[in-house]
Amino acid sequence: MEPSHEIVKALADPARLRVFAAIVLAGDTGTGLAALRGDHPGADQAIPRLVRAGLVTAAESGLRADPQVFRDAAAAARSTVPDAPEGTDPDVAHLYAAGRLTVIPTRRATRVAVLRDLAERLFEFDRVYTQAEVTDALAEVHDDPLTLRRELVDELLLERTLGGREYRRREAPPI
Repeated sequence: MEPSHEIVKALADPARLRVFAAIVLAGDTGTGLAALRGDHPGADQAIPRLVRAGLVTAAESGLRADPQVFRDAAAAARSTVPDAPEGTDPDVAHLYAAGRLTVIPTRRATRVAVLRDLAERLFEFDRVYTQAEVTDALAEVHDDPLTLRRELVDELLLERTLGGREYRRREAPPI
């Protein structure tokens, strides 16, 4: 079974959810079973299920929530049902949701990686594109195709004629 399913099933019960919340709120100090029993009568039944789901770890200092289980479940879900379009560079695939780019990165290296990926997937060498074709192709992947178009030109991945009516893919210099 997928890790995310185990997490959801473990937290679906309100009593287990309350016990998990108490453990989370205890933070790095951890919380003991005796303290949980006093506030949460169902703690004895909830804790084994939370431990099996990987949400809680038991240590000498008490019970602790393990946030890594959420990261692992998210990674597993992404690998089984990728959000990025087919052929997307794996280094930028995490920026996609439902096949669309969710954000234009502000960090230049990441932004250029996204732009290179878009140029490689959407535009062919030795072909002339109209401004409308470029805009339409970019609108399929993001809500702000004009910014993407301008960024592709600024980063030398597309070149445009002086009047801006024709675009052509070009190879960009290294960052």
